[in-house]
Amino acid sequence: MNDALENILLDVSKSTDIDGGDLEKASGLILTSALKGLDISRVSIWLLQPDKKSMTAAKLIDEKSPDADVPILRKSELPEYFRALETERTIIANDARTHPATVELNNGYLQETGVYGLLDVPLRHKGEMIGVMCCESRKPSRRWSSDEVAFVGMLADIYGRAVSAAERETFENLLMRQNEQLESMVEERTQSLTKALDNFKQAQERLIETEKMAALGKLVAGVAHEVNTPLGISVTAVTHCEHRLKKLDQGFSDGSISRKQLHTFISNTFEAYQLLSSNLERAATLIQNFKKTAVDQSSFELVKCELNSYLHALILSLNPMVKKKKVTIDIDCDDRIVLSTYQGALAQIVTNLVSNTNDHAFAEADENHQIRILTKQEDNGVRFYFRDNGKGMDSETMKNIFEPFFTTSRQKGGSGLGLSIVYNLVTRKLKGEISVQSTPGEGTEFSFLLPDLPK
Repeated sequence: MNDALENILLDVSKSTDIDGGDLEKASGLILTSALKGLDISRVSIWLLQPDKKSMTAAKLIDEKSPDADVPILRKSELPEYFRALETERTIIANDARTHPATVELNNGYLQETGVYGLLDVPLRHKGEMIGVMCCESRKPSRRWSSDEVAFVGMLADIYGRAVSAAERETFENLLMRQNEQLESMVEERTQSLTKALDNFKQAQERLIETEKMAALGKLVAGVAHEVNTPLGISVTAVTHCEHRLKKLDQGFSDGSISRKQLHTFISNTFEAYQLLSSNLERAATLIQNFKKTAVDQSSFELVKCELNSYLHALILSLNPMVKKKKVTIDIDCDDRIVLSTYQGALAQIVTNLVSNTNDHAFAEADENHQIRILTKQEDNGVRFYFRDNGKGMDSETMKNIFEPFFTTSRQKGGSGLGLSIVYNLVTRKLKGEISVQSTPGEGTEFSFLLPDLPK
């Protein structure tokens, strides 16, 4: 290939327009270079339509007739021309009006454009023909040299490169738009999820408060029932003392009181006051423990908790809740164990576990019903074991017990929130972990580890 054509090809190949993604600009550069290198006045690029039955001019430069109409090339009218494009590397027609591949263009196209010679190179992309680059000569005696054929072939290959660049640019722009849309969708979805999460947290807080009040309600009912007994005995003792005092006063007024009657009165009154004192003390202890538990469950403050004394005081206030089913609650806790934790959360956990066990593990009253709470000091905190000898659970129930609103006693008014709140308090509020093991007919064990929380 002569130096002039090679220099033109080098300039075209190095141009940023080829790989810039703008196919219109790249096509213009390629066609202008063809005009210059071949010394012709008309050159064009035709693209195959999606149905592959026709071609239209995508880019045409005609220096002599810039405003000329551009026809559509149809396969049905030019079968040999299309066959040659599909099967040959180049159509070299020095006399296009007689060449077998181009003779079909003689009727109309060649005469109207004044073209005699055609040098047509099929354009291919990814192995398939997508169109043709037409170099047209209006000189009757023009003969295409081998250098010119090679030159046009290389321009056609460069056009394929430009098509790839344009396709890549299109895909990149599409990807950018999709990314922008995706980012927008993600942002909207994030806002929606954030709002939903906020609503869920608010609902969860309301449910926790509701469950707290439900647990306190059970405590109030149990303590009220338990306090009624010693108060009733105390009232009876006071009434008895009042009656005996009236009789003593009457005897004193009549002068009929004897030494024996006075001794009997003193003895009976002393017994009545002992009974009154013990029962009032019992009622006061119940109220104090209830007050402490109630305050703990309505307030979450980080404190150093002496577990043994605290658990005994807590269970004393919970005993009325389980008294009807004759459930015994035993505590095995070393006096030396101290845990830095939110005492109110611990009270809520134990209260909910006792309430859940009483409602679900024990169907009827039985003196053998037992709940046992054990604690064990570990390096990173305290391990609690909450065991019962109730009816136990099957594997399907165990898989769902910590899920909100899951309950096996819906018909009895169960909310399904008690153990869900226990799980959330242990894992989130107290940064611990909880597990459960159960065998139907043999009982259930909840095990939870509570770490020492830093102040």
